[in-house]
Amino acid sequence: MKHTKRKITVIVDELMTYFYSLGSKDMGIHIKETDEYYKIDFTGTITPNKVRADVLDKFLNSGRSPAIEEIYWGLTGIGDMDDGSELQLIGSMIDKADIDIQNNIARLTLYRYHSNKN
Repeated sequence: MKHTKRKITVIVDELMTYFYSLGSKDMGIHIKETDEYYKIDFTGTITPNKVRADVLDKFLNSGRSPAIEEIYWGLTGIGDMDDGSELQLIGSMIDKADIDIQNNIARLTLYRYHSNKN
Protein backbone atom coordinates (compact mmCIF):
# COMPACT_ATOMS: atom_id res chain seq x y z
CA MET A 1 0.00 0.00 0.00
CA LYS A 2 1.25 3.45 -0.89
CA HIS A 3 2.24 5.96 1.75
CA THR A 4 2.15 3.52 4.68
CA LYS A 5 4.72 5.35 6.80
CA ARG A 6 3.02 8.67 6.11
CA LYS A 7 -0.25 7.11 7.28
CA ILE A 8 1.43 6.07 10.53
CA THR A 9 2.35 9.73 11.09
CA VAL A 10 -1.26 10.73 10.36
CA ILE A 11 -2.47 8.25 13.00
CA VAL A 12 -0.06 9.71 15.55
CA ASP A 13 -1.00 13.28 14.61
CA GLU A 14 -4.72 12.55 14.98
CA LEU A 15 -4.15 10.89 18.37
CA MET A 16 -2.28 13.95 19.55
CA THR A 17 -4.97 16.29 18.21
CA TYR A 18 -7.69 14.30 19.97
CA PHE A 19 -5.86 14.19 23.29
CA TYR A 20 -4.98 17.90 23.09
CA SER A 21 -8.70 18.57 22.66
CA LEU A 22 -9.24 16.69 25.94
CA GLY A 23 -6.74 18.88 27.75
CA SER A 24 -3.87 16.40 27.82
CA LYS A 25 -0.56 18.01 28.77
CA ASP A 26 1.60 14.89 28.88
CA MET A 27 1.78 12.42 25.98
CA GLY A 28 4.20 9.72 24.98
CA ILE A 29 4.49 7.82 21.72
CA HIS A 30 6.51 4.78 20.75
CA ILE A 31 6.37 3.29 17.25
CA LYS A 32 7.72 -0.13 16.36
CA GLU A 33 7.83 -1.74 12.91
CA THR A 34 8.11 -5.51 12.56
CA ASP A 35 7.86 -7.76 9.52
CA GLU A 36 4.18 -8.28 10.36
CA TYR A 37 2.87 -4.94 11.64
CA TYR A 38 3.38 -1.42 12.89
CA LYS A 39 2.71 -0.98 16.60
CA ILE A 40 1.95 2.42 18.11
CA ASP A 41 2.06 2.74 21.88
CA PHE A 42 0.43 5.97 22.99
CA THR A 43 0.07 7.28 26.53
CA GLY A 44 -1.71 10.49 27.42
CA THR A 45 -3.01 12.16 30.54
CA ILE A 46 -6.73 12.81 30.57
CA THR A 47 -9.17 14.92 32.51
CA PRO A 48 -11.44 12.70 34.59
CA ASN A 49 -14.70 11.84 32.84
CA LYS A 50 -13.53 13.27 29.51
CA VAL A 51 -12.62 9.94 27.91
CA ARG A 52 -14.45 6.66 28.20
CA ALA A 53 -12.85 3.38 27.23
CA ASP A 54 -16.07 2.18 25.56
CA VAL A 55 -16.12 5.22 23.24
CA LEU A 56 -12.46 4.72 22.30
CA ASP A 57 -13.09 1.01 21.76
CA LYS A 58 -16.14 1.69 19.56
CA PHE A 59 -14.24 3.97 17.20
CA LEU A 60 -10.79 2.41 17.28
CA ASN A 61 -11.90 -1.22 16.94
CA SER A 62 -14.49 -0.55 14.24
CA GLY A 63 -12.30 -2.35 11.72
CA ARG A 64 -9.84 -1.21 9.13
CA SER A 65 -11.40 0.04 5.92
CA PRO A 66 -8.90 0.65 3.11
CA ALA A 67 -11.48 2.46 0.94
CA ILE A 68 -12.51 4.84 3.72
CA GLU A 69 -8.88 5.20 4.82
CA GLU A 70 -7.91 6.53 1.39
CA ILE A 71 -10.65 9.17 1.58
CA TYR A 72 -10.12 10.13 5.23
CA TRP A 73 -6.39 10.43 5.25
CA GLY A 74 -6.55 13.02 2.52
CA LEU A 75 -9.02 15.02 4.59
CA THR A 76 -7.20 15.05 7.92
CA GLY A 77 -7.39 18.23 9.88
CA ILE A 78 -10.97 19.01 8.86
CA GLY A 79 -13.64 19.42 11.50
CA ASP A 80 -13.73 20.34 15.16
CA MET A 81 -11.08 18.88 17.42
CA ASP A 82 -13.64 17.35 19.74
CA ASP A 83 -16.14 15.88 17.29
CA GLY A 84 -14.66 12.37 17.25
CA SER A 85 -13.55 12.58 13.62
CA GLU A 86 -9.97 11.93 14.72
CA LEU A 87 -11.03 8.62 16.26
CA GLN A 88 -13.04 7.63 13.19
CA LEU A 89 -10.05 8.31 10.98
CA ILE A 90 -7.72 6.31 13.21
CA GLY A 91 -10.21 3.43 13.42
CA SER A 92 -10.37 3.20 9.63
CA MET A 93 -6.57 3.04 9.42
CA ILE A 94 -5.75 0.39 12.04
CA ASP A 95 -6.50 -3.28 12.49
CA LYS A 96 -6.65 -3.50 16.28
CA ALA A 97 -6.56 -1.33 19.40
CA ASP A 98 -5.95 -2.26 23.02
CA ILE A 99 -7.20 0.41 25.44
CA ASP A 100 -6.51 0.87 29.14
CA ILE A 101 -7.63 3.88 31.17
CA GLN A 102 -6.63 4.14 34.83
CA ASN A 103 -5.76 6.98 37.19
CA ASN A 104 -6.28 9.72 34.58
CA ILE A 105 -3.90 8.04 32.13
CA ALA A 106 -5.00 6.52 28.82
CA ARG A 107 -2.76 3.86 27.32
CA LEU A 108 -3.47 2.81 23.75
CA THR A 109 -1.69 0.17 21.72
CA LEU A 110 -2.62 0.31 18.04
CA TYR A 111 -1.71 -2.25 15.38
CA ARG A 112 -1.62 -1.80 11.63
CA TYR A 113 -0.72 -5.00 9.83
CA HIS A 114 1.27 -4.83 6.61
CA SER A 115 -1.46 -6.82 4.88
CA ASN A 116 -5.03 -6.20 5.97
CA LYS A 117 -5.50 -9.23 8.23
CA ASN A 118 -6.89 -9.47 11.74
